[in-house]
Amino acid sequence: MSDMPNSDHFAPDLTDLPYFSVSWYDRLHTIVGYWLELREISDDLRASPADRAMADQLLSTEARFLDQERLEEWLTLFTDDAVYWIPSDVEGRDPRTNVSWELNDRRRLEERVERLATERAYSQAPSTRTIHLYTNLEVLSFAPDLMHVICRFLIQTSLAGKRSPRAGWNGYILRKVDDEWRIALKRVSLFDADYPQDNNSFTL
Repeated sequence: MSDMPNSDHFAPDLTDLPYFSVSWYDRLHTIVGYWLELREISDDLRASPADRAMADQLLSTEARFLDQERLEEWLTLFTDDAVYWIPSDVEGRDPRTNVSWELNDRRRLEERVERLATERAYSQAPSTRTIHLYTNLEVLSFAPDLMHVICRFLIQTSLAGKRSPRAGWNGYILRKVDDEWRIALKRVSLFDADYPQDNNSFTL
């Protein structure tokens, strides 16, 4: 699978497809399958030190905004056609036929952030406090304006004094928009996604 991006049949982004169409889901499933089967990053896909530093900075900023509950600013890190996905399986099954913990488009993300701001989202009153740690970043550069990032995460949460750890890996598609890197896809792959979850905030 490591040579898959060099195939004429692999497209590493979703921009050329109608948002959440059947073909969009097919492409998404292929990209996640590539991440799951990736063994090594070929030299032609290895990001430059500058691009790797930009990816690291973007993810660090995202984690900081989440931990500081600066969700309106967090939204500015995403593209207009962004997707935020927390699947309920660990095998990369098709989201059309398997329930997800979260599968939000940009409009839905904005609605969730607005609801939390009202302080009437009772499942998040008080809100979940978090510390996000991202590590083991692997950055693949497909074009000057397109990167994939795969990383491991550890998230320590506290809700009304109940402390819980969350671990797993994230897959990102990063796209340059108006000369700024933005998140086009974030897939949060919980280590125990196939088991019942506690009261997770949607912003893991």
